[in-house]
Amino acid sequence: MVRKGRRPNVLLITCDQWRGDCLSAAGNKVVRTPNADALAAEGVLFRQHFGGAAPCSPARACLYTGLYQMNNRVCRNGTPLDARHGNIALSARSLGYDPTLFGYTDVSPDPRTLAPGDPRLKTYEGVLPGFTVRQLLPEHQNPWLSWLKARGIDSSAGFPDIHRPADEIVGATTDGAVTTS
Repeated sequence: MVRKGRRPNVLLITCDQWRGDCLSAAGNKVVRTPNADALAAEGVLFRQHFGGAAPCSPARACLYTGLYQMNNRVCRNGTPLDARHGNIALSARSLGYDPTLFGYTDVSPDPRTLAPGDPRLKTYEGVLPGFTVRQLLPEHQNPWLSWLKARGIDSSAGFPDIHRPADEIVGATTDGAVTTS
């Protein structure tokens, strides 16, 4: 409950590649997520939310801008977000909040706003305008990959290519369940 004259604190958590039903708070009988469940119990859990696009960067662009993919035009990872679109961080900042980032937003800046040769033109691991960066995690997958390696699981082969069709990767094999033409 918010006391009169006080604005609520807002904590927005977004996760990549995480099925919404993989929370015990959402009824999953196998997966145990006590910390996420505690947050859900004290806050708002969007039980009917769905991603506005796939893969991750286009989905985040929909969430950040409130626009459908056909309107924000971010159609794949690395597609620049048009600087003319507002976003959740800029809106929160205009209301007196200090939107603070712990993690990453993976936004490609609008090249029309940068000088030729700007190093930000070579990456899509940029920060959404409006955020104050507290803890940037541009290589967020490294702890997970180290955890797999410590258990004898080789995850290095083809890691950058995980979203490409197998027939485009030299030496890749498939079980035949998915075919491309």
